[in-house]
Amino acid sequence: MNLLRWKKYKIGLFVIFLSTFSMAQTNSVPNISWREAGLLPVTTQEQPHLGLSGLISGFIGDKCILAGGNNFPMGLPWEGGSKKYYKDVFIYDIKKDTLVVNPIFKFSLPSKVAYAAVAQLKDAIFYAGGENETGPVNHVYCIKKSANANRFEIIKWPNLPEAVTNAVAMATNNAVYVFGGAYKEGVSDKVWALYFDKIKAGWKFVSTMPQPTAFAASALLRNQIYVIGGRCKGKDGISKMYKQVYAWNIASNTWFEKAELPETLSATTALCIGDAEFLLIGGDNMSIFHEVELLTAKISSSTDTAVIKELTTQKNNLQKNHLGFSRDVLRYQAIPNRWELTSHMKFLVPVTTHAIKWNNRLFLPTGEIKPGIRTHKIWVGLVNK
Repeated sequence: MNLLRWKKYKIGLFVIFLSTFSMAQTNSVPNISWREAGLLPVTTQEQPHLGLSGLISGFIGDKCILAGGNNFPMGLPWEGGSKKYYKDVFIYDIKKDTLVVNPIFKFSLPSKVAYAAVAQLKDAIFYAGGENETGPVNHVYCIKKSANANRFEIIKWPNLPEAVTNAVAMATNNAVYVFGGAYKEGVSDKVWALYFDKIKAGWKFVSTMPQPTAFAASALLRNQIYVIGGRCKGKDGISKMYKQVYAWNIASNTWFEKAELPETLSATTALCIGDAEFLLIGGDNMSIFHEVELLTAKISSSTDTAVIKELTTQKNNLQKNHLGFSRDVLRYQAIPNRWELTSHMKFLVPVTTHAIKWNNRLFLPTGEIKPGIRTHKIWVGLVNK
């Protein structure tokens, strides 16, 4: 083999090596092993907690914070029960892969709330909006550690311009943004920003979303905020379900449509696992939810007592016999802009919760596992990539 051929041969081998290495890097699927990490504390009656949905959750220092939420203590919806909202705060210490309630710190939220837009800040937790027994609220707070080592404090920030529930929030180094959410008259398509160097100036309208959205998930990749799935309830009471994914470029204030989800998904949760990919955990594909909405609309429009009774039975049975929500973990890669199924979890996966990351551990606290039914379990996933 002459010198020129040898050089071409070596270059060819090098190109093949780089291509193989690149493909291996792109296709390496994170292996996540899940186990029970902890429970919500027992009640004052020494009974297991019913569980909570729509919690505020995050980390402050080495403490895991779970707060607020709601459940149905006096019967499920089809039994005539109504939601009860809470302002309790639970603080956990992390002991390897286990969360243990810390008995030293005791405080409550300023008011009852569930389904707030939540964002993890540096050593603080932001939450905005949400709802209580009266409907959507516009309150905004920041939970942080006090100068006193044995205390936390909750700082009041400027109210949102509109009261919304089930919006999503995302924080950058410069600001925190709130996207969409449901209000009494419909669903919002607005993006609001609160800049950390001008907090007292209040919220600024910065963009219009491609579609009004509530119950979405969000993720931050390379200065773009992704808004994933969700739904929009129409004036007729029927929701439009989304599998669209949009990325908002903060600097240019432009929106880009990304690869669609494999199916419509709402009330799911996203977690970044690198600067160019994130995981989507669980969610509701809305098939049964859609049937329930259609039956509800028929019940509202009927005056025949027998028909109303039959339709109500059908609706209640759909919810009673619900098998649970999606157990899939999906991975999105910004390059090459694609989704893939990475695993299928073996437990009832909660929706309307926030997955939170601590080192290489993913915590999935409580949430709704079937219509009206909450779980008191906190799960941890150990990522082995």
